[in-house]
Amino acid sequence: MKSMYKNIVERLNNKKAELSERQDQFDVMWHNERHSGCFERNAINDLLIMQQLKSEIKELEHWEMLVKTQIDKV
Repeated sequence: MKSMYKNIVERLNNKKAELSERQDQFDVMWHNERHSGCFERNAINDLLIMQQLKSEIKELEHWEMLVKTQIDKV
């Protein structure tokens, strides 16, 4: 159970780091490409990926809480 918890926490931290990196990249893209012809398409794709990451983070946070509760009971 503890190894499962460690795995979940590791995956959660990786997803949070990836989201933060993508948000930073989006900010740079916004300033550099907002007047280009493909900005909207790139922005939509990036936002969809960030939305998916946020969903995965929420799910992992839920699993982290459940597993931690089970570990604490033991």
